[in-house]
Amino acid sequence: MTIRTFFVSSIACATLLTVALTAQDNPPPTPPGTMDLTGIPEPRGIYYRSAGDWVTLQNQVLLPYWEGRAVALELLNVGGTDHTAAQMSGSHSMVQIGNDPRPTFYLHGISPGDVHLVRATTKAEYRELRMDVSKHFWEWAHYRAREITDFEIQGVNGDVVAIRPSADLKPGEYAIASVYASGYRWVRLGFDFGILGTVPR
Repeated sequence: MTIRTFFVSSIACATLLTVALTAQDNPPPTPPGTMDLTGIPEPRGIYYRSAGDWVTLQNQVLLPYWEGRAVALELLNVGGTDHTAAQMSGSHSMVQIGNDPRPTFYLHGISPGDVHLVRATTKAEYRELRMDVSKHFWEWAHYRAREITDFEIQGVNGDVVAIRPSADLKPGEYAIASVYASGYRWVRLGFDFGILGTVPR
């Protein structure tokens, strides 16, 4: 065996060992005990399961507004940054979750790599998702880090991915913000819900 052959073989073995160890440390997600998708609605969307029934999270288009004007109107300017917010109509979501501070959501036809779990600020007649925005046209508004909660992938079954917040959510209003589609990354949808906290049974 030549030195070159030995060197290449060593690299190959090291690579295989690294892959094996990585796979061992990061096993593929396994469906939780509640990963029963029987009856899940067909349309693309985000769903929550309550007492055996599927609850559909309603969605609204998230368009950032800057001082009362759509950010799209401000993109003619260049340079600089500012703060903005996307609005969702109504002071509360129609979907209110009690006694479940870490609810499992089912993304049907939506990639978890394109979503953020964001806390909303409640106003009298609407809710806000606050953002930092740049006037550079190639940048979209960014959700504020302190208002984002990480989530964990609980299981995968076909085109359905189950996700769960990595920490308990405080009572309040939230949205799972998603890209509308891979070819429309500037269009964001907010699938809204509320957390009630502990509710007497």
